[in-house]
Amino acid sequence: MDSMEAELERLGIKTPQWKWLNTGYSNYEQQPTRGSSEQDSKRKSDSGRGLAFIVLVAGFLSLMGLLGPAQDSGESALFLNVSRGAAMLMAALFIWTGGKVLVVIGSVVASLFVAASVWSLTNGNVSSAVVMLLGLASAVGIGWFGAPIFKAGEIVLAPGQRLYGMQPTEWGRGAGDSTRSSIWVIGFLLNKLVRIPGVYIFHGLKSPGGRRLDVEHAVTHGSNVCLIDSWFGHDTNYEWATNRRGRAILVKGDDGHRHTAIADAAERYRAVLGQDVKVIPLITIASGTAIISGGRWSPRGVGLFTAVDVISFIGDAAAENLRTWHDRPDVRSAIAPTVSRFGKQLDS
Repeated sequence: MDSMEAELERLGIKTPQWKWLNTGYSNYEQQPTRGSSEQDSKRKSDSGRGLAFIVLVAGFLSLMGLLGPAQDSGESALFLNVSRGAAMLMAALFIWTGGKVLVVIGSVVASLFVAASVWSLTNGNVSSAVVMLLGLASAVGIGWFGAPIFKAGEIVLAPGQRLYGMQPTEWGRGAGDSTRSSIWVIGFLLNKLVRIPGVYIFHGLKSPGGRRLDVEHAVTHGSNVCLIDSWFGHDTNYEWATNRRGRAILVKGDDGHRHTAIADAAERYRAVLGQDVKVIPLITIASGTAIISGGRWSPRGVGLFTAVDVISFIGDAAAENLRTWHDRPDVRSAIAPTVSRFGKQLDS
């Protein structure tokens, strides 16, 4: 925490006594916010399961290599048996962790192994049939055990939890030279907003239908959703302009991809969340010396804010709307599956 405050001071980001920090919430039910210790315990559990899964896979493939029903001898038999075992494991993982298409593929592959076992049995090769069926059953069991590892990135909403997703470490994505990651800095500031009843924070999102992580943070409060992309720049003045390709840009030399990505992500979320949910895309300059010149909003409705101003914008609006605010669990349920966990959880 001390290092984070020191970094904010170095960047010139002075956290004021925001209006929402001085607001009393005694009339509202407070929900506890889970800390990183619980996340650390989950990671240790995942780590132990991962190690056990590796041991099980290695043992299974070794046994299949030695006992599998290959008709050839020597290295050829070993290769074929191990390949069969690997195919069984892959089919099992498809069945336990995949979407509809992968489940169908895994089921078809498993059915082929069952058919091959029946064929061996009808032709008098009982040992091969038994080994293949036992191998398939073992692979399905191992796949079931390992499925939670491959689903570790899925976010499940939990009572009392208002921080979701993971952050890169301070020297992770978005860091350079002696400057900490802008995602890390803005994430730390956003996490303070959970003091406001009904505010939920999500880190590291891939918008519905998006090809890659295109939203660094999302803040929800009832029917309002803010999508945030952070950026470190070297200039002092930032304003919306248009480059030769017709894209909105922040400064000279910007190709406009940040604006396009966050604006497109907002449109994809709007399509999923519906017209009654207000989705606001924002780009934040993670610097205390930044000055926003000209209009704050781009033609596509992307807001341009400094680090301090974006917290004020989101927090003050949430605090002021508490009298008319209505909780929207359905909004959170739609956003949670788009979170991809990576890096390190930030404390609030």
